[in-house]
Amino acid sequence: LDAMQGLVKEGLAYARSLDERTAPQPIELGPLLQALAEDARDMGWMVRVPEDCSGRVIGNPPALRRALWNLIENGVKFGETVELTFACDAAHCEILVRDHGPGIPEAELERVFEPFYRLESSRNRDTGGVGLGLSIARNIARAHGGELTLHNHPQGGLVATLQLPR
Repeated sequence: LDAMQGLVKEGLAYARSLDERTAPQPIELGPLLQALAEDARDMGWMVRVPEDCSGRVIGNPPALRRALWNLIENGVKFGETVELTFACDAAHCEILVRDHGPGIPEAELERVFEPFYRLESSRNRDTGGVGLGLSIARNIARAHGGELTLHNHPQGGLVATLQLPR
């Protein structure tokens, strides 16, 4: 029953990520990332974010929070420690979510965005999930006019890059 409820909950979140109708508003990224890191630390997770980051995008705060939370949650599940950083230029802000896990095989980096797709090695009860978190996060990024990509860090771990227009 718990698994079925989780599947329904994630399915509804996926559907909402395809059709957000909340009016866009300014979002200060520094306080948002600080709040997410604090929430994660309250759960006992190791999440670091620089103290002095600032930048603003226009968007849907709950949706953006959901996308970032999905990335943080995945990072903690598979890489334990997560580092959040971001930088802005005149046109875009890039938020990087880096974990220190095993990364993802190069051939799978795009495939993990498919709904319900999970890497074979992650299919166990300890990691949970139904394979929608990255799909939801990418849908939200694209709804904001941005993009979400993944790449393996040269020193190990995975980096999710969320690029959003200013």
